[in-house]
Amino acid sequence: MLPGTSAARCVGSHIRRFSQSGQWPRVMVARTCPKISCSVPNKVIDIRQNALFRMASVNIRGFATTVQSLQANRTANNNACYSANTMSIATYEEVLDLPNHPEKLLIDVRNPDELADTGKIPTSINIPLDKVKQAFGPETSDEAFAQQYGVPKPGLDHYLILSCRTGRRSQMALEAIAELGYRNARNYKGSWTEWAEKQGK
Repeated sequence: MLPGTSAARCVGSHIRRFSQSGQWPRVMVARTCPKISCSVPNKVIDIRQNALFRMASVNIRGFATTVQSLQANRTANNNACYSANTMSIATYEEVLDLPNHPEKLLIDVRNPDELADTGKIPTSINIPLDKVKQAFGPETSDEAFAQQYGVPKPGLDHYLILSCRTGRRSQMALEAIAELGYRNARNYKGSWTEWAEKQGK
């Protein structure tokens, strides 16, 4: 139990007792604790001078701040997951037609040795999964990206398609760039496995 919790409960019992008796002068505890805003009797206000009550007030403020922080973090994470999960899925037919759409960028997030063994989908560039967040993050300049990967660094609205071997790592990459603000990405869920099958490789 947090220090001062018993004092807070004591205050609560006084509030309930005086509320039931109808003795409710309009005095706001918020003057002492900005996280509490309710009318309380004079006798309860006097308890504010007690050190334990002041400690309880600090605990109440700290608890409220912690809850707000957790809620903000959960909202941010939920928004990122929602953005990633609601992005469209790229199909084999769309990937097949990529040579006719230079405005779209296909990114293979497999390791380079995998591509050496199997080959790659036409027009794709290789950014391994463990490099994706750094490559698309602010620490990589446009010039450095272009020099490393041979294409201009995509903007936040650029049409991106991510691929791997079975679609799992490409989904992870999609979620990573969604956290960075990229809003127009697609996961090619079939990835190399589907491509190779339909291409007879």
